[in-house]
Amino acid sequence: MPFPTTSTTLLRDLGANAQSPRWAELVARYRPALLSFLSAKFPSLADAADDLVQETFLALAKRLPDYRHAPDEKGHFRAYLAGILRFLAVDELRRRARADAALAGAADLAAADRAAEGEARAWRHAAYEVALSQYLADPSVQTRTKEIFRRVALGGERPEDVAAAYGLTRNAVDQIRARATRSLRERAAALADEEAKE
Repeated sequence: MPFPTTSTTLLRDLGANAQSPRWAELVARYRPALLSFLSAKFPSLADAADDLVQETFLALAKRLPDYRHAPDEKGHFRAYLAGILRFLAVDELRRRARADAALAGAADLAAADRAAEGEARAWRHAAYEVALSQYLADPSVQTRTKEIFRRVALGGERPEDVAAAYGLTRNAVDQIRARATRSLRERAAALADEEAKE
């Protein structure tokens, strides 16, 4: 199920008043999409889906007073909301892995550690996805730069072909990709640091 269109008025009202009756409107609007997202991405957490979605809204309530809806600068609200849910889901998987490891004993600790590392990779991937959406929406980045990065890094096109299409050298295309990749790493690291401070 696709995420609904974001109402800036709704977000502004909720950010100004944590007790607003409009919370019911936001929950009704986004809950089905969040449940669908969780079912698709984390099917093993079906038994905790309602709790995780509820925790997502609770976390949002704490952050919303400081949230500024600026899709062109920070990415879409739906990505922000899905990012919160994704982090909570990964944390739940990590908690379950730790609980399973305690029950299974020392022989299974190595497997639990591998699972935890996989979940950490999942969170890093989630942070990268948000960073990518922010980068592609950043008005300070030239459209041509985004197009070249999208074609080479995301589309898998040969740098030589893309360079020829834009009248550039292969080296220029490589530099564009390198700068964009560095920007994405920095943005993802900033997201991770921000989450760690919560």
